[in-house]
Amino acid sequence: MPPAPREEQAIKLFFTVYSMEEAAAKARALGGDVFGTVYAGPSFQMRNAYDPEGNVFQLREAPA
Repeated sequence: MPPAPREEQAIKLFFTVYSMEEAAAKARALGGDVFGTVYAGPSFQMRNAYDPEGNVFQLREAPA
């Protein structure tokens, strides 16, 4: 059973990626996952993800 995302943290890291889809596939392959909606920021799109321990972080993809 995958871990439940732990969203009550003091900080939330974010990582800029070249491809949201590739980053999501990598997260799943390493025991985490992505969740929620993809949001449009001022110059990027973002989505929440979590690692195998349930720690939540954000993926941000800059436009090509």
